[in-house]
Amino acid sequence: MYIIVTSKPNEYDAEHGEGVRPVETYKYFFYGNHRATFTIGEVVQDGARVTITDAEYPDAINSVPIKFFGDFDDVESARDELEELTRFGDIDARLERVA
Repeated sequence: MYIIVTSKPNEYDAEHGEGVRPVETYKYFFYGNHRATFTIGEVVQDGARVTITDAEYPDAINSVPIKFFGDFDDVESARDELEELTRFGDIDARLERVA
């Protein structure tokens, strides 16, 4: 099973916790502005969680069970979902893979 974890600059940072292995990361740009970072992660352990930290209040940390994230059977399905989420007709939006 795979999940997509989203971080938004100056809002919150989401990181894979124990039990989730990051596979691919993409930056999302909307009219040239970096709006989000998406990471596709493979769930490798039951009870896996994602850690979310508020940008304004860094002591505000939440550990969220993966059941609250959409899941995908494979990496390709997760990629397809990212493409669908970030493409809207003729708007200037793009995904850039992070090495």
